[in-house]
Amino acid sequence: MMKVIVQKAAARQISRVYTYGEQHFGKQAAEKTHARIMEALRLLAANPRLGITEPLLAGRKREYRSIVVHKLFKLVYYVKDETLYIAALWDTRREPRTQADNTK
Repeated sequence: MMKVIVQKAAARQISRVYTYGEQHFGKQAAEKTHARIMEALRLLAANPRLGITEPLLAGRKREYRSIVVHKLFKLVYYVKDETLYIAALWDTRREPRTQADNTK
């Protein structure tokens, strides 16, 4: 099982998704989406190659991968040494190139 580190930008994005979901769809819906994200983190810790190579981030220093955690969101991550780093949570409804440009 790999160690998982959620980077600051990704943690903020996850928090915003929870807050938005709670305000617009209710606490139960927000918790359900958050649970899906947490389950994806557990799966990735055990199977770091589960996600696909993220084509919009190809050619960067790191190999970024992504996994859809909900029809509206996907986690973007990379593996370094024995640690899995969550770099971003992308909203699949938004312009993907802009989100890629903002991913570090």
